[in-house]
Amino acid sequence: MREIEFAVPHNADLTQAIKSIETICAQHELILAMKGSLAAYPGCIHWHDKREKQKGTLELTLFARDRRVWAKVQDGRKAPGIERDLPALQWAIERALQAAAS
Repeated sequence: MREIEFAVPHNADLTQAIKSIETICAQHELILAMKGSLAAYPGCIHWHDKREKQKGTLELTLFARDRRVWAKVQDGRKAPGIERDLPALQWAIERALQAAAS
């Protein structure tokens, strides 16, 4: 498993981040497969995104209470396209978080 922590500015408005993350994922041709929460992080937003007709799942989590955003790629859910595009996705999300900082 690989976990990638995203940079979150201390003054970013994380209520806007939910929509930004979903929009950026769609722009990167990721399809929302699941949106929910994780018991280990009560109140978080947790997404599973996939590429159409390809195996592999990218997990993204926004935990506003701790001001964290991270991606996770489980060993059994890897996919070449997701691995290849993850740096660009991270860059875009971090840029949106920076823009949401006041």
